[in-house]
Order: sequence, then structure tokens, then C-alpha cells
Amino acid sequence: MKKLVFCLSLIVLTSCHTASYINDIDSTPYGLDYKQGKWLLNDITSPKDIKEKLTQIAYKGFYDKLGNNLKKAKDIKNLSLPFVPIKPNTLILKQIKESTKFDYLINIESKSSKSDFGGLKIGQTYSEKKNIAQTILVVYDLNTSEIIYYRKVSGQVKINESDKEDFAFVTSTDKIMITCLKKIMKKIK
Repeated sequence: MKKLVFCLSLIVLTSCHTASYINDIDSTPYGLDYKQGKWLLNDITSPKDIKEKLTQIAYKGFYDKLGNNLKKAKDIKNLSLPFVPIKPNTLILKQIKESTKFDYLINIESKSSKSDFGGLKIGQTYSEKKNIAQTILVVYDLNTSEIIYYRKVSGQVKINESDKEDFAFVTSTDKIMITCLKKIMKKIK
């Protein structure tokens, strides 16, 4: 039985294509000051099937630092935020400040720009294939309508025609987006 588990583990490990990740050069090099204010985690813009997972990661990461000063927008009764793009204009930020009385807005967007594989590659590859995704986290000071923190992490897995494996595990775009957010949360101090 141990030999079977070892062989299966070896096959899985040698037939995996994992993603590589990079931080955007424009990302904020410093952390955040959590000493004061009320923080609002906006509804995350992402594919529906991973939205809850991303929300859990972000909420836990910020809650560990902010405690009860953090609220999720979806948990506040009688709050109807308009769709807030990752880079909203000043008018939207002022409206959010007036309607919520919060000091900071955490806005997160995860998206895939190319998804040639799911989590599994079956058959030979005859041309280059990629899974590419990114996650952006922006924190706005609602009192000044300015960005106080920006971080973007992108990930990709690439398989080219020289790959002769007929069967391999591939990091899916959903997994790339989740890992990007985890990497962002580790960078925030």
C-alpha cells in the first residue's frame, strides 16, 4: 500500500504545471495603518464560484488586524451600495462616505484574462496554452477620496508544444485568483 501511495504521489508531482506569480511594479511598497477608523469590505468582483472563498480570505486577513472595526458591505442592513469599480471616481467615493459613514473602503477585483485549461490537461499540446489571472486590492480613504494602498498580483501557467505529457494537472484560473489574493494578504502588514 505504501508503494502505491508513493508511486501515485510521484506521478502527480511530476505531472503538475504550477503557476508563477508576480507583483505589479506599481504596487504600494508599504503596509497599512490600522489604528483608527471604520473599514468597509466591498462586495468582491470575481467569478461567482470563487467569490465566497475570496471574501473569506480577505475578511479573515483584515479582521485579524481590525477586529470589529471591519464590516462586510453585504452584512450591513439597509445599505445599498452601487457597483463600485476597482477605480471609482471621486463622486462615487463621496456618496459611499455619506451613506455609510465609514472611513475606508477595501475594494477587490479578481479576473481571468486567459483560460485555456481547467485543472487538468488531457492529450498532447500542439500550440502554446496559458491560464492567466490577476487579483487587485485597493484601499480608499473615504475622507479624502484617495487611494492609500494598491496591490496587484498576477499569475500564469504556460504549457507549450514541447510538453509531451498526455495527462497533467494544471493550476486553474480560479486557483490562480485565490492564490493571488493570499499573496496580497501576506504582503499587507
